[in-house]
Amino acid sequence: MMKFLKWMAIGVGSLIGLLLVLGFGLSMKGKSKATSAPEVAIVPLPEIPADSALLARGQHVVTSIAGCAGCHGTGLKGQKFDTPDFLVSMASPNLTRGKGGVGDNTREQWLRAMRGGTGRDGRQLAIMPSAAYAHMSDADMAAVLAYLETIPPVDNVLPPRKIGPLGAILTGAGQFPLAADLIASTKPQPSTVQPAVTAEYGGYLVTIGTCADCHGAELHGAPGHGGPPAPSLRVNPRGWTEEAFRTAMRSGKTPEGKSLDPAMMPWNFYAGMTDDELKAIWMYIRGLPAQPAGE
Repeated sequence: MMKFLKWMAIGVGSLIGLLLVLGFGLSMKGKSKATSAPEVAIVPLPEIPADSALLARGQHVVTSIAGCAGCHGTGLKGQKFDTPDFLVSMASPNLTRGKGGVGDNTREQWLRAMRGGTGRDGRQLAIMPSAAYAHMSDADMAAVLAYLETIPPVDNVLPPRKIGPLGAILTGAGQFPLAADLIASTKPQPSTVQPAVTAEYGGYLVTIGTCADCHGAELHGAPGHGGPPAPSLRVNPRGWTEEAFRTAMRSGKTPEGKSLDPAMMPWNFYAGMTDDELKAIWMYIRGLPAQPAGE
């Protein structure tokens, strides 16, 4: 009996040792991935005059389609995220030219963040949906960057990102993919679709509006991020009409009388979309098959 217990103790101790070694290895790999981004080719934008129309378009994309304030806060001054330190301690950057901000980025630095998922210090960006924004057309990207250069400066110095032990292990194990890795593996290309009331343009808006972040890569629903599951956009079990969809996006009220939580479904940003944009999105999601190809 004593011999059995001895061997049992040795076995358990060996297993714990192996797990510690594996965890250390994954932790080192995760920290390395987070601090060094893979090379992503960045093509310069064409020269587009920064007139009032371009700035208005940029403001519209930033505030009503891409929903940048959802992470970067009011005035895009950045904000600290409420996350457990053993996972990660991080803040969204201050995008203004104020103290602590990155608003003095060059165009190349903005593009590396938006289309390459890489910060100007060379680290991979986390949470930043660069893999979606990489699909943004040259015209819309030029408008966004022109607008960002005009936003009022706000002084807001935020703490640097620190990856906790569990966060490093999860990153090393590939359970927390970072922006540049996603882009390097998928190689998304900028869209050339023109604004119009079409399903094609609706698909473009769904992409750069980061709908897949919550509703799943194929838009057939996904578990909630600390909240209720995100429903499939490929089916319409409640029989919503286009008018009901538009009302929900404008007011956060569903036909069933429910109020959408803007922390989970950012309707308060999407409410600024035009009627034509919402119609195009409706045309796109209603034209999707009930299940993605291959399922």
